[in-house]
Amino acid sequence: MNLMYVYSGTGNTLHLAKRLSERIGEHEIHNMVGLMGKDVHADGDTVGIFYPVHAFGAPAVVHRFLSRLSVKPSSWVYLVLDSAGTPLGAAAQCRRILEKRGIRLDASFSVKMPGNYPPLSNPPSGEKLRRLAQKGDVSMDKVIEAVLTRKDSRSPNKLLGILSDFINSGALRAAPKGDSKFFSTDECTGCGICASVCPVNNVKIVDGRPSWLGNCTGCLSCFHWCPSKAIQYNRGSSLRRNRYGHPSISLRMYLDWCSLDREEDEK
Repeated sequence: MNLMYVYSGTGNTLHLAKRLSERIGEHEIHNMVGLMGKDVHADGDTVGIFYPVHAFGAPAVVHRFLSRLSVKPSSWVYLVLDSAGTPLGAAAQCRRILEKRGIRLDASFSVKMPGNYPPLSNPPSGEKLRRLAQKGDVSMDKVIEAVLTRKDSRSPNKLLGILSDFINSGALRAAPKGDSKFFSTDECTGCGICASVCPVNNVKIVDGRPSWLGNCTGCLSCFHWCPSKAIQYNRGSSLRRNRYGHPSISLRMYLDWCSLDREEDEK
């Protein structure tokens, strides 16, 4: 059995995991969100860890998942990161976290995907998005071949890992209160999708409008998946930013994926 543990905020990482799942044979895909706070023993022949790079390192959800992960000694463990630019030392950071758990990271891979963090740049759309997504698929296909043959990779640079850790830890500390500037416009229909896609239950619908509870992870899933584009993260640039979801992942598909974390949580 091949096990895959995935965290995906806008569908990029989910798309990559699904692409591998079409080739890898017997497998299970698990949503990390529903496994936070639980001891997870992964007894697969291969164990894949998939997540997007946030602030040059792991998102808060991933930190919480990895802190309670264990694998059987014979498992081949690999990491697939995706980012819009350089992951810096994100792979080395992950390796260090796993080593503290007594887990050997046998291989790590990085795939460049369309950027979707609007505070830094406007997410691509149209033909530009199509080209970037296609390049990501080509890169992922090389990763798939390496995973199928269990090709080990060189150890990530430890110094870059220290730098990533420094930047990432600062961002994680600042994130919880980062939702203080979030608001919804009159286009809000009170549909509740923002609450459904939040990985840490930080959004609550109050009197037909979203309310943020001060425990944000900075993923901006609520912003991207709002069907009426009513959610804003500031009163300036966000009004002009594109919403992003990977072209292969529809809103319905993503909501179904989010429902997996509730199923995991009930186990």
